Amino acid sequence: MKKATGAVVAAALVLGGGALAIPVAVGGLGVLAVITATPQSGCSAEGPSAGSVDEAAVAGLGAVGAYAGEQLVNASIIIRVGEERGAPVRAQAIAVMTAMGESGMRNLSYGDDIHGVRNPDGTLTSSIGMFQEQKWYGSVESRMNPWESSSRYYDRLLAVPGWESLEPTIAAHKAQRNADPFHYQRYWDDALLVMQSLTGLEKIPGLTDTAPSAPCAGPVAGDVVATSDGWSNPAVGRKASGFGPRNTGIPGASTYHLGQDIANTCGTSLHAAAAGTVVSAGLTPWGVGNMVKIDHGNGVTTLYGHVLSGTFLVKVGDTVTAGQQIASMGGDRARDPQGAGTSSGCHLHFEVAIDGKELDPEPFMAERGIQLGSASAASA
Repeated sequence: MKKATGAVVAAALVLGGGALAIPVAVGGLGVLAVITATPQSGCSAEGPSAGSVDEAAVAGLGAVGAYAGEQLVNASIIIRVGEERGAPVRAQAIAVMTAMGESGMRNLSYGDDIHGVRNPDGTLTSSIGMFQEQKWYGSVESRMNPWESSSRYYDRLLAVPGWESLEPTIAAHKAQRNADPFHYQRYWDDALLVMQSLTGLEKIPGLTDTAPSAPCAGPVAGDVVATSDGWSNPAVGRKASGFGPRNTGIPGASTYHLGQDIANTCGTSLHAAAAGTVVSAGLTPWGVGNMVKIDHGNGVTTLYGHVLSGTFLVKVGDTVTAGQQIASMGGDRARDPQGAGTSSGCHLHFEVAIDGKELDPEPFMAERGIQLGSASAASA
């Protein structure tokens, strides 16, 4: 995630009817946020609950990433409307991401029609406001009202079947019905940064079973230390999509996942889980895109999918040691359209197979002292 810079803002943290001024440092930005729950640090799976934001304080914030002033005030409205409606924090983050992708979080009085964009029936689009709503969503005044347009967006998002388990960009696409389902993907990290900066949450809850988001750990480079049993964590990051049945909503994605996804920043190093021989390295026609496969003997193989093009450090026939860096993490189709495969963001797809039969990597690795998705490059 990008670092934020800006001024320290004096606001109040509301707790149980009382007011306490508590500084929250998020990504280099000192923020005293107004929220209705105690901010908690760390990277727990559950995380803290959501809260409201003091718009008067927000107006004085410096830039948070590429966003400032009116944009942050609009983000605070989106967050507050979501909180007042009882929308999960994940939904609030998706709403902020959507507004970034639609209008840059500005309340625009124009839309794509100025570029001649037309609806399927041939009429010019009539999109305005933060969420670029067309005329059938309401009057001009209503669509230009950020409170009302935010509320309508939550109506659409929360009505999407299974939105909670979809990739953020796919959930937004189904709510907005735009042309490109991956249009919003590039705004997800920025949306999390804005959410964290405005609410004081250092971990956005509800993101532990989809990829990818804001990982707790940054990229790790070079080889890593293996356990005494000779096994190593294949990548530092956050556990995302797990082994078994799933519904990503991504065209072409499998409905039964044969591995464990670990999400982090593209460029994060990937490591051999154990000593062995490289039996495959390169681009595949399958959803994993670029991949490396290692034979560890006794019928055990591991596979590393969504390798970033140009980062392979091994070739077929090479012998590797446990923890040796073999490549770097990819999966961003905008950055690496061919090598990313079927993916909506930066992550490792990690498989373990015995005698050609894939099995759940998480318990397999846990038995060998490795906690997948941990911030440790070896055991947790």
